[in-house]
Amino acid sequence: MLLFKDERELYSVLGGFFEEIAESEEAKKMIASVEVSEGYDAFVQYVFHKPEGKITWAEGDGKLKVICGDNDLRPELVFEQTADVANTFWLGKLDLQQALARQQIKVKGPLANALKVLPQLDTIYPAYREYLKKLGREDLLG
Repeated sequence: MLLFKDERELYSVLGGFFEEIAESEEAKKMIASVEVSEGYDAFVQYVFHKPEGKITWAEGDGKLKVICGDNDLRPELVFEQTADVANTFWLGKLDLQQALARQQIKVKGPLANALKVLPQLDTIYPAYREYLKKLGREDLLG
């Protein structure tokens, strides 16, 4: 059984979490550590399956801008995975390098940019767990 029943629930949980952390110090550090190359106008796009969905992170006025759904932005980095894998990753229970090797997560774009932000993610994982508790979604804590 899938953790997220549909796209709307996916956007409510993961999109809502990304919006909540968008102005955090951790997000500001991530934005500062990654520079979008010429020809791109978004840092990263997460492409989800089961259910289908997309969440894009772009920079807007020095802070993280979160866009749920299809858009015309050109992300430099694209991560493709099931929504269940994404949930496990943001809980801090899935190592990115192992997930890439096992093709649980597929990446398009400069992987070096993604690896730059890995150390900062350690401070974000606990915030996701707390966010799920606040939503009453302990079922997603696995």
